[in-house]
Amino acid sequence: MQNPQETACSVSDAIERATLALETLDQFWIEGEIFGYRGPYQGSGHYYFKLRDESSQLEVKLWSRAAPRALQCELEEGRKVRALGKFDIYSKNGSLSFILSRVEDVGAGNLARQFEEMRRRLQAEGLFDDAKKKELPDRPQKVVVITAHPSAASADFLRTLAESGAPLKILMRPARVQGAGAQEEIAEAIHEAVRAKPDLIVLTRGGGSLEDLWAFNEEVLVRAVAHSPIPILNAVGHESDTTLCDYAADERAKTPTAAAHRIATGWTESRREVARLGDGLLHALESQFQRRRQDLALLWRDLREHSPSRRAERMRFGLEQASSDLARAMEQPFRRLKESLHLAEHRLHAASPEALLNRGWALVQAEGVDGFLRDPSLVAAGDSLKIRLAKGELPAQVADPPSS
Repeated sequence: MQNPQETACSVSDAIERATLALETLDQFWIEGEIFGYRGPYQGSGHYYFKLRDESSQLEVKLWSRAAPRALQCELEEGRKVRALGKFDIYSKNGSLSFILSRVEDVGAGNLARQFEEMRRRLQAEGLFDDAKKKELPDRPQKVVVITAHPSAASADFLRTLAESGAPLKILMRPARVQGAGAQEEIAEAIHEAVRAKPDLIVLTRGGGSLEDLWAFNEEVLVRAVAHSPIPILNAVGHESDTTLCDYAADERAKTPTAAAHRIATGWTESRREVARLGDGLLHALESQFQRRRQDLALLWRDLREHSPSRRAERMRFGLEQASSDLARAMEQPFRRLKESLHLAEHRLHAASPEALLNRGWALVQAEGVDGFLRDPSLVAAGDSLKIRLAKGELPAQVADPPSS
């Protein structure tokens, strides 16, 4: 019995203790019948309903943000489901509820067990061994696509391939992808595709619940995929979906769009490589062209330098230069000779009788004496003389006999 004097905790503390205790528990599965279901709450989109069995019922909640991934079946009044989640306490009133992270039909639990049992058995048989996987071709040219056609999955797949520009031949083989007999129909489609001898076979469909995808877990189809001599790319469901065909196929793509990208990758890389080589070749050609252009320019310059007209031009220029040099060489002696002649002329002029007369000299002529009188002994007193001056002549007569 507790001591009545012991300090009591508050209601909030009690709820907090319970909350902390519940948070230590991992998620677990519960099974029950949906009760009081009215659809998602208007405004928030959250789901509030109850799960019950013969003796108890439990408040459950499914938040709107978790609903797209959590809902593996339709919620409806009276439906029996399996739910994964954990307990939570609402602190305002202390009410206990179960927060859901996954909801599926009760039948899905049996399917999950069947899935795991078959996976283990076929794996032990070696059907999923990596050593048996065939490598997908880098650049497939002929591809058979097995899917429900038309469908959103096939539309996404074909649109992505078209956008990639890969030069592929696509053969569509319509087949049911869910429901009774779907697995046999898809297996037969694989056998037909093998006879068409394509480079690759693609299995694809959109996502769905475990029941929707169950055809791809049936042994007849899984074996057809594993034993195909043509490589098979499996693109069934979304990234979170897994089927046994994923294990048996040579490669798995998480979505139909991802499968199209995988097929086109080799072509895309080849196109880039061709573009790179083309750019390199163009650059090399441009460089070669520039070198040849420079060589041609040098050759043209040499041809012009050594052409007859160019040689004649150089000879003409040389002759003109030589003529100019000869003229200059001859001009100097002539100039010196001309200067000497001018000097001689000046000296002759200075020594001429006229120049002497202009400087005051006189020329004397006597009768009977030839030329100018140079000797006074040739005349006698009384002889007539003619004195020539610069400005004229002056007559004179010898007065006295000249002295010897």
